[in-house]
Amino acid sequence: MAKEFDFSGIWHSDYHYRNSMSPDGAISKHDVKIYQTGNQVVMQSVPNKEGSYLLLRLTLDGNLLTGTWNEETSPSGDYEGQIYYGAVQLLIQPDGKSIKGKHASYNHEMEIISGDWELTRTDKTE
Repeated sequence: MAKEFDFSGIWHSDYHYRNSMSPDGAISKHDVKIYQTGNQVVMQSVPNKEGSYLLLRLTLDGNLLTGTWNEETSPSGDYEGQIYYGAVQLLIQPDGKSIKGKHASYNHEMEIISGDWELTRTDKTE
């Protein structure tokens, strides 16, 4: 049986990416809830005013989370509701208050990219 981590509350998710619209880099931000059943972990964004949606499906092995993610961007944002997806690998930090790792995906120019991903527990409650 997989270790049960305390994923309660709301977590803030930031993943970094680059493309021609953001050559210096940009960050996609979401608040998420995390659900765990055995070694399966799902991270799902809470509704936001922009209308974007983020979902990660992960497998937990020790303190390592490995899986896939997808984001439906804001219909009114720069990417006009585009759906992006890729792979992700994250490490639950020893303090249990942050999760850090990397993603690999493609950008709107269909170039393979990678970047940092970090989740931090917030003071917000469910």
